[in-house]
Amino acid sequence: MRKSPLPIALFSLAALAFTAVSASAADKAGAPIKALYVTGGGFHDYDGQTVIVQESLAAHLPSLELIVNAVPSNRDAPAIHPAFEGDDWADGYDLVIYNMCNSGRQTDDDYVARIVAPHHAGLPAVVIHCTMHQFRPDETGKWNAFLGIESTAHERGAPVTVTLTKPDHPALAGLPETWSYPKGELYQVISEGDNVVPLAVGVSSEEVEHTIIWTNTYGEGRVFGTTIGHANETMLEEEFQTLLKNGILWALGRLDP
Repeated sequence: MRKSPLPIALFSLAALAFTAVSASAADKAGAPIKALYVTGGGFHDYDGQTVIVQESLAAHLPSLELIVNAVPSNRDAPAIHPAFEGDDWADGYDLVIYNMCNSGRQTDDDYVARIVAPHHAGLPAVVIHCTMHQFRPDETGKWNAFLGIESTAHERGAPVTVTLTKPDHPALAGLPETWSYPKGELYQVISEGDNVVPLAVGVSSEEVEHTIIWTNTYGEGRVFGTTIGHANETMLEEEFQTLLKNGILWALGRLDP
């Protein structure tokens, strides 16, 4: 008796469906991105890091258009960053990348609320290194809730070893399970929010361990965070640049199954 062709037909349909989903995922990952890069302040070479980030994203994520909003790269930078003028400051952007450290203590609740409001409403964000100390101490509580972690200090400059705690997480794709960078500044994480998922820990030369890569859900928004990024040499390393690219795509929801 001749066998029914139905199993072959079903297999063909499944293959076509898989191909369509794969193509859709690829299209989504490569869709244009308009990102605001907020930077500047003291303690780091933000001018140099801006160039590194621009060149890295041009090479690793060419679909991204990076709009830079910076204050001077020195300790006399203004406390109020011009990127946040007006309640509509985030309109038109798909993502905000924060790499800044310019204002220290901030008690203006309205100012901090204006910054985090778009993210609570769903705007994705990536936060890097000294951004965790942008408002220190965070007297409003809003900044730490947005970041997902609280840090008020860091270890002395020393080599840092990164160890992935969730190596299968899509935001860590392409990264080794451990790697080290010489010019580190391991941030002390003293608390983590309920919606934080730690992805990696940093271990200093004195064997002190702290969360160093994580994700946070803030209201409707996704936040990808890392305290890596103290030195320009670290940002030039392939591991950091892969992490930055992955973090952007994860925050945008483009690495989801």
